[in-house]
Amino acid sequence: MEDIGLAAFSVFYTQSPSFLASQKAMEESNARSLFQIDKIPCDNHIRDIIGQVPPEALYPLYDEIFESLCERDVIKTFQSVNGTTPIALDGTWYFSSANIHCDQCSTIQHKGGPLTHYHSAITPVIVAPAQKHAIALRPEFIVPQDGHDKQDCETAAGKRWLDKHAAKYLALLDNNVTYLGDDLYSRQPFCRRVLQQRSHFIFTCKPDSHPHLGHGLEDRR
Repeated sequence: MEDIGLAAFSVFYTQSPSFLASQKAMEESNARSLFQIDKIPCDNHIRDIIGQVPPEALYPLYDEIFESLCERDVIKTFQSVNGTTPIALDGTWYFSSANIHCDQCSTIQHKGGPLTHYHSAITPVIVAPAQKHAIALRPEFIVPQDGHDKQDCETAAGKRWLDKHAAKYLALLDNNVTYLGDDLYSRQPFCRRVLQQRSHFIFTCKPDSHPHLGHGLEDRR
């Protein structure tokens, strides 16, 4: 399991375009000394084994890294925006297919085209203008929710993340957090949710999705 975990991590460390490309590169390089992998597993074996591990098994690792950075005051170097710590919310796809799917998939029906099945998640990170690195926090997966007929979405997952984790991070970040997000988040229900968590927000507002706000800003010019 250790070799498999390290081999899977190496794909992201080396920024390889695929598992297979990563395995070929590792066989041709000093991967054993770099990652201390005893036996390099094939890409299919990695998928088969890693796929059985629930994502929640890694959540304590996110907390351990974050708390360690707090203890060393590294987090304070990320403070900006009037002394607050920015947490950027964004969704990302990590799987999509027109043919392969499961009961946890989300779907998009393309106009005049095929149905796309995909998996996605909210991946919150602490960022700052002067920092070239980002600090990853616990994710929230976008999956069908029990008791809900509507398909799960990014903003719904964002609300769940706030309800689960916002209070904890606020306490560890000197009670001063600013959430960042794109136009999907700049809706009154989500903004209210952030304010209820005693936090600030900076969300993008596109003129076509916020016509009244856009007209008001135009009138002030």
